Amino acid sequence: MLLIPNWNEPVDPRSIFPPTIQNFHLEFGSGFGEVAIALAKSQPESGFVLWEKKIDRIVSTEKKRERLGLQNIRYVAIDGNWFLGQIFQKSSFDELLINFPDPWPKKKHWKNRLLQDSKLEEILAFLKPGGLVRIATDYGPYARKILRLLRNRKDLTWNQREWSRERKNFPVSHYELEKQNEGKRIYYFERKKV
Repeated sequence: MLLIPNWNEPVDPRSIFPPTIQNFHLEFGSGFGEVAIALAKSQPESGFVLWEKKIDRIVSTEKKRERLGLQNIRYVAIDGNWFLGQIFQKSSFDELLINFPDPWPKKKHWKNRLLQDSKLEEILAFLKPGGLVRIATDYGPYARKILRLLRNRKDLTWNQREWSRERKNFPVSHYELEKQNEGKRIYYFERKKV
């Protein structure tokens, strides 16, 4: 199901899933959906909203979802640079996933990055207290910037390490596998909202 936002009232994820689903995940830039499909299969009691602006990727994911008969996936196909904070109710997701956001390596394009102060504020507003945010990038300079952003957040805590080079027991996307096979360093961040 493709969500059509009501610009007068942000969406409550509970309104777009069956009442049996009480746990909600939001993935930014879901790509071809490998991670979301794997998670939706293993967690049928959870609802997954995939925010992806490229329609061909949504179509590809939807074909997989339909073939598997999964009922716990929904899509948003809107450019987050324009409408990020207006789509969903605040504090409505249990987990946020930001897998390999576009690093926009040229300084003049940094304003387009998903992870920067103002946008991170809007993104984290979707997360419930006690909720988890997971971030992964293979671009070292962006990883350092992300680490600085996360360190400045008083509403986030971490377990043991500020970042890691591996993420155990978690699905791997096509892009992530490609980067692993190229020998690229991947930086993983995990934070809990207080």
